[in-house]
Amino acid sequence: MVSRAQEARGTGRAPALKRWAPWLGAIVLAAGVAYAIVAFFPKNHAAPTSAAAASSAPAVTPTKPKKVPLSKDATAVARQFLQTAVARTDLDAAWKISGPDLRGPLTHAQWMTGNIPVVPYPMASLAVARFKIDYSYADQALLEVALLPKTGAKIKPQTFYLGLKKVRTDGKEHWVVDNWVPRSTTLVPIPGN
Repeated sequence: MVSRAQEARGTGRAPALKRWAPWLGAIVLAAGVAYAIVAFFPKNHAAPTSAAAASSAPAVTPTKPKKVPLSKDATAVARQFLQTAVARTDLDAAWKISGPDLRGPLTHAQWMTGNIPVVPYPMASLAVARFKIDYSYADQALLEVALLPKTGAKIKPQTFYLGLKKVRTDGKEHWVVDNWVPRSTTLVPIPGN
């Protein structure tokens, strides 16, 4: 049998344990965080030295390519891309002026099915295509192409980024379209509407 004195002593420990439990949990948590920091972060926080930093030669900073006017050849390829790939009219011609980044893993036969990574636009509804040059270098260019529909057409105007790249094939350099991405804007809701 348990005496009243033993019962009193036993009940006296439970409230003390309850008071210390959060503190013990915090200590265990702090020890775990400290261990994780030591285990997963490097012990040497000194800046790493590279071969360039150790060298006595002056550092070479990369230079930006020189901007040049957009060539007539690049402009012609951009226009032909709209008339062939975007319009889905002459997929073989579109294949020839499409770069490897745009084609992706597609073979010529797969490309010819018309299921290509080029967002189409119904050219019968097109009034005008306006080009804005974002940049133009000797071997690459980026254009914004605004496709504006005819008055009364049931399609909205759209703007795309068209990336051009100069590539070498069979010893000849020529321009290809390497990127065709819709330029989307985020619609922000107006309170109360």
